[in-house]
Amino acid sequence: MNMTFVLFGAIAVLLILFILLAFYVYNLVVSLHQANLEIKKLKQFTSLQQKQLKSLSHELQSMTNAAYGVGKRINQLAGHIRELDDRQEEFDLKDQGSHSMQQAIALVHKGATIEDLVETCELSAGEAELLIMVHGQQN
Repeated sequence: MNMTFVLFGAIAVLLILFILLAFYVYNLVVSLHQANLEIKKLKQFTSLQQKQLKSLSHELQSMTNAAYGVGKRINQLAGHIRELDDRQEEFDLKDQGSHSMQQAIALVHKGATIEDLVETCELSAGEAELLIMVHGQQN
């Protein structure tokens, strides 16, 4: 009976160890399954990230090309603005000359001499003489 009791005890201990081992293996299988699911999710996430990165790369390339085009156009417009500034400066200089000429004509009407016109309006003697001939006769 003692031997039977020991045998049953040994079998009970082995059965408990087997159940514990089965439970441990089951937990390992569940953990492995969860790890596989996580790996699958990570692969999907990585794939999505790669697609988004590729899309962003294309967008960046497009924006870079557009910025290059805009920069080129800005340089062209800057050149046009410089040309317009030069033209405006020429017109301003012509306008100053016109103002000077109008002042000289007004002085001629007031009886200014050639010397007065040369000194005051910075005209040459020939220009002053011509103005007096043309506009001096109106008085």
